[in-house]
Amino acid sequence: MNIKELREQAIKRYENGESPKEIYQSLGKGKTWFFKWLKRYKLDGENWTKSHSRKPHQSPKRIDKIMEQTVIETRKYLERKQYSQIGALAISYDLNKQGIISPIDMPSYL
Repeated sequence: MNIKELREQAIKRYENGESPKEIYQSLGKGKTWFFKWLKRYKLDGENWTKSHSRKPHQSPKRIDKIMEQTVIETRKYLERKQYSQIGALAISYDLNKQGIISPIDMPSYL
């Protein structure tokens, strides 16, 4: 039995009058697991058995595309230079020489 069928079976048993404790214990699951899927069943409609992504909708510390491309280009430039370092501090130093505030030097509130 796959995880989707397990979730469906738990809810079907609940609807047939079985107690939640009997259901989640017999399935080897916990109380929070059972009530999570019961809540989804009641709220989400027909796609309730699907797991939701845990990925955040936004990444507040992510740099914008233009700055990302500038960092990549600077890294490639430094790779071509003989005896040049190519780490974060070297990229930051080179960006600062160009008059660009690098992501490593940006205050965290921006």
